[in-house]
Amino acid sequence: MGWLSGPVMAEEGSVAELRASVQDLLDSDPALEVFASDACLKRFLTARGSVAKASQQLRKTLQWRSEYKPHSIKWDEVTDCAQGGRLELLADTDKQKRPIILYRLRAPSREGTTSEEYMRFWVHSLESASKMADEIGSAKSVLVFDMEGYSDPKTIMPSFMTRVDLIRTAQAHYPERLGLAVVCNPPFLFWALWRSVSPFLDPVTKSKISFACKDQEIKGALEPHVSADLLYASLGGTKPDDSYSFDRLDNLMRSLDKKRFAELEAAQLLEAKAAKADGEVVADAKPLPAAVTIA
Repeated sequence: MGWLSGPVMAEEGSVAELRASVQDLLDSDPALEVFASDACLKRFLTARGSVAKASQQLRKTLQWRSEYKPHSIKWDEVTDCAQGGRLELLADTDKQKRPIILYRLRAPSREGTTSEEYMRFWVHSLESASKMADEIGSAKSVLVFDMEGYSDPKTIMPSFMTRVDLIRTAQAHYPERLGLAVVCNPPFLFWALWRSVSPFLDPVTKSKISFACKDQEIKGALEPHVSADLLYASLGGTKPDDSYSFDRLDNLMRSLDKKRFAELEAAQLLEAKAAKADGEVVADAKPLPAAVTIA
């Protein structure tokens, strides 16, 4: 939720100017070059409305990516958080060909999960959904939140501040990635979280977020966008609520991982060849960490 959006469309000259403003950071890491495609830069320009503002935010994102290395998070490192089906990226898309992320609080979650584990799982999901959206050509994703269980003291979930951090991370570093968000069954306690983050949301982003409390409202909010066979019964769909398949998610995430890391390795090979041609020390090219090398 909270992926910044704005009304200004980026022109080619602005893209070149924005790229030049952050070229010093891009030159430091081939993974940042892969991230900063023209389409990516256009999203930052659209979200911020000017080259100066887009450059400021993009520099922060590039510095964050350089330090946090979201591109290096591998599915095997976060699978424990996915076992119960709390957060699920679907293999199928909505009616506008956008990836769908389901977040169901009623689904089980691993007890003892740390804030950092939650964050890495969330970021890996955003990276995967972004890769899927780019391959399809939609650029944006759909988020469906089922908040049933939010008020139940037995529900295992991140701390309040962790939840705020998850939203802020998506907002700050994944601009123009949100196509639609539907929050289903928001309880009274949920609105404290909403009041904490909503002042920081762009008005266009807010316009993409809707709330549905009753069965008919949920159906009315989701039916125009998502086929019933992709949704669980509790969200007005035809899938039994207990039909979550980790294997389906596992296959999808491994496939997306393979594509993401292949793209990074190709970029690193190009950098190494360019360094060799320029007479530089090829060993200075930065290899992928062993933890993310593709078998």
